[in-house]
Amino acid sequence: MIRTVRSLAVLALFLAAPAFGEAVPAWPTGLYSNVTSSERTGDLGGLEVRFYEEAGRHMAELALCEGWCNDVHVAEVTRGDKGFVFGFTETFTGAEGDVPVPIRFVAWRAGNGLAYSTYQGGENIDYNGKPQRLRRATKPFGLAVAKSGKD
Repeated sequence: MIRTVRSLAVLALFLAAPAFGEAVPAWPTGLYSNVTSSERTGDLGGLEVRFYEEAGRHMAELALCEGWCNDVHVAEVTRGDKGFVFGFTETFTGAEGDVPVPIRFVAWRAGNGLAYSTYQGGENIDYNGKPQRLRRATKPFGLAVAKSGKD
């Protein structure tokens, strides 16, 4: 009986572990961004994310800039099938009233940065149908704009 329990426990660990030679990617840490400013209009666009750990949980502080960087969202980061998953819920107002819509990002390692896909309400909304890239950043831009004047 004990031998059977041990065998099942070993089998469960084996099945839960990554394939031989396949390393589990390290959690992202630090600041990543692709926020840019339009020279013509002054609009800001892109995503900026600061990854950190707090009380044993992996977290993301992010600003999604669409014309401007208006809000900062804080979300827990989890591992998904295709990468690291985080997001927030945005409320859209329309004919049906206020409608909460989940905005989800799936990010994965790509060279020295991260690539990511964006999902709105479960539908992929990648620009031109392609994942976007985030580069390491040394100081906040999108997050700083979103936080400005809100103290």
